[in-house]
Amino acid sequence: MLNFNDKFYTTGQIARILNCSRVTVFHWIHSGKISAIKTVGGHYRIPKDKIEKILKSASTAIKGKKRKTKILVVDDDHHIVKTLVLFLQKISPLYDVYGTTDSFDAGRLMVTFKPDIAIIDIVMPGMDGFEIVEKIKSDPLTKHTKIIAITGYGTKENIEKIKQKGASICVMKPFDYYEIANIIKKLTSEAK
Repeated sequence: MLNFNDKFYTTGQIARILNCSRVTVFHWIHSGKISAIKTVGGHYRIPKDKIEKILKSASTAIKGKKRKTKILVVDDDHHIVKTLVLFLQKISPLYDVYGTTDSFDAGRLMVTFKPDIAIIDIVMPGMDGFEIVEKIKSDPLTKHTKIIAITGYGTKENIEKIKQKGASICVMKPFDYYEIANIIKKLTSEAK
């Protein structure tokens, strides 16, 4: 014979399973979010099959939600930063894009914004793209960041050097924005 407790959870068990307080479980019962029966002694019992359905649908919803890809654009040309940021924001709601024209600000943003992908100009005043990429790839907190180098000085030496520093790819200016979008798509699919 099946035991009553094999089919039902107590409010305390639900609180532990859902990592909340028993008071919260009582509120859910009273508001109808969780169906429950009341025992003769006045205690609530929640059918296990109902909770399993809730947990399964919550798990499916969490898996279905995609995390935004964080992209940082670093170039001393304000026009390139502005248009590339706007283009990427328009092309996908799953892109969280931020841009800066200051190489030192880029270093701060690497730590605070924590981008998945950084688009970095090689030739910049202050700290150049080679130094920025080297710092990104040598820091354990940022080394996972994929780097797309961009440059108007696409010499063979510059391209080889930036790739040695850790850039995934180097794109010549002027570039097609859709080409950048395709590279981002490829780099994010590789990361999964």
